[in-house]
Amino acid sequence: MRVFLIGGFLGSGKTTTVLKLIERLIADDKKVAMIVNEVGEIGIDGAALETAGIPSKEIAGGCICCTLVINLRHTVTEIAKIYNPDILIIEPTGLSFPNQIRDELLGMNVMMSFAPVVTLIDASRFIREMDQIPNFIESQLNESEIIAINKIDLVTEEQIKSIESLLKEKYPDAYTMRMSATTDDAAVDKIYKMIIREGEEFISRIDTEGRPKSKVTEKLNSIEISNVTRYSGIYNVSGKLTVKSAGTLLENLVGAVGMEISKINPSFVGHIKMAIKVDDTFVKVSQTAGTDDRKVEAEYIKQEMTENNGKYELRFLASATNVPKDKVVEIVDQSMNIFLTAKKLTFEKETHIKKTRTPAIPYLQFKFKKLKQKIKSFFN
Repeated sequence: MRVFLIGGFLGSGKTTTVLKLIERLIADDKKVAMIVNEVGEIGIDGAALETAGIPSKEIAGGCICCTLVINLRHTVTEIAKIYNPDILIIEPTGLSFPNQIRDELLGMNVMMSFAPVVTLIDASRFIREMDQIPNFIESQLNESEIIAINKIDLVTEEQIKSIESLLKEKYPDAYTMRMSATTDDAAVDKIYKMIIREGEEFISRIDTEGRPKSKVTEKLNSIEISNVTRYSGIYNVSGKLTVKSAGTLLENLVGAVGMEISKINPSFVGHIKMAIKVDDTFVKVSQTAGTDDRKVEAEYIKQEMTENNGKYELRFLASATNVPKDKVVEIVDQSMNIFLTAKKLTFEKETHIKKTRTPAIPYLQFKFKKLKQKIKSFFN
């Protein structure tokens, strides 16, 4: 089992990159499984990945590099035993230190090899991240093998060169590359080749008499260092919604939450995202904070048809640096009240959320119909 870890701060583009990588791996007849880690108690990206057609597990409620290590070990063991995939992709929360995760996996009694760890940075807000949370960003990038400067389509050549110069000075041993997960297929292909190329790293420590050696010089609690406030949950919503009206609703909500948080800390960085499933479409709206132009992005992902019968589950996660938790909670809940009421929807916040951090692995239908039969044959 080849393990690929992709890290990066909140909103750096990990999920977008992973979806493109999965498409290529499946097309190349690779058996793939995935672990998604969400820092909030409620996962959003795991649901978005349901169209990818692979066995997946979502571990929510903390970080798998420190607070949820036991859950990680259990999940990796289960996936290896049940599915024995060619490739295991691990997408940890943006508040993790990927090399600490790799170090934990090295000590497991599971046969695995490791692709180079890739850490993404968002070129459009990297300088602001360094200003807001310098200790966290430096710890996340320290000892990185590959640093991918993502979202280069959003910045100038001068800005890119400035980031490259900074990275070369601070992390001279890391390999750096430019990419845009949304527009640059060549860069995604480059990462794909790194994943499937065996040779640099071998199997877990238990079978190599201590090799490969740990790359972690000091184990840290990433969430404590990040100074990021997190608030997540579910609103059960009833009423009339279409895919279009749901998208508009979430865009308004996310934009309002981001605007109100910026009144407390104009330079905050983080990630605000909300999602709702309407009929056959998973609507996900997010805002990557930390830029003067706080762009709201919407994704409409086709999935299997669900009979909503006028009842919906609205999931949300708000993460922001240097903002008190009570303020984030107040802003999100008040925004929900205002916009859901304006839409003439009835709603109630779910207060007793079951914290299932290692749910059963679902078999998910792959959206690319021409490859559907190949995937089924892997798991029969």
